[in-house]
Amino acid sequence: MKSNGGYYLIGNELDNLRVVAEAKYGSISFEQLKTSVEVIASFLSKHPRVFAVRVDLRFPHIPVMDDPDMPTGFPPEVEEEEVITRFFASLKSQIQALRHRKGQTGKPFFLGYIWVKEQVTSQHPHYHVVLLFNRDDYGYLGDYANFDADNMATRIRKAWCRALRLAYPDYASLVHFPADAEYRFDRRDADLHNEKFYKFLERIGYLFKLRSKVEGERNFGRSNLIGNVHN
Repeated sequence: MKSNGGYYLIGNELDNLRVVAEAKYGSISFEQLKTSVEVIASFLSKHPRVFAVRVDLRFPHIPVMDDPDMPTGFPPEVEEEEVITRFFASLKSQIQALRHRKGQTGKPFFLGYIWVKEQVTSQHPHYHVVLLFNRDDYGYLGDYANFDADNMATRIRKAWCRALRLAYPDYASLVHFPADAEYRFDRRDADLHNEKFYKFLERIGYLFKLRSKVEGERNFGRSNLIGNVHN
């Protein structure tokens, strides 16, 4: 049934999504869930067809003294805070370079994203990320078993290695694409709030679980909203 909220979940719909997500993942941040739904709705307001990617970004677990290629003292606090920003900057830069080679410089490009930082027992945190692409431009990760392939999976891996200032493909395995990493939906799916769209929202509810967040640190970020998400 079409909702009065358009692409956005309203009232009981958001509450119901939280209930479903918490049944699977435990307590979640309702504010992060709500904000992320707004990001997705705003992206749909700009792009009628969306390609979404779930990806996990990890830090290396190698003592600096055992690996001469590791940056000295990696990663200090300032590196840890800046690394996710460098990741998105590198990915955007690679895509813009690709568009330039293809003569698409006149067409605007916008990368949507949601990220959370988690840390449980490891020395360093890790990131869970959702990337949103205009599916009319980019619709597939490609063969992510091939580290040399010219595809979006390789660009994502290179972006994380560059953000960490580590060699590619030596540290490409720090990027993990989980099962069902790719999602495709359009405005009709979102307008009807059908199963395809709802399953995607349910899946990303995993990002907002509270048990693995570090209190007192920034653990959530998003791309800018586009237009009015409630239209």
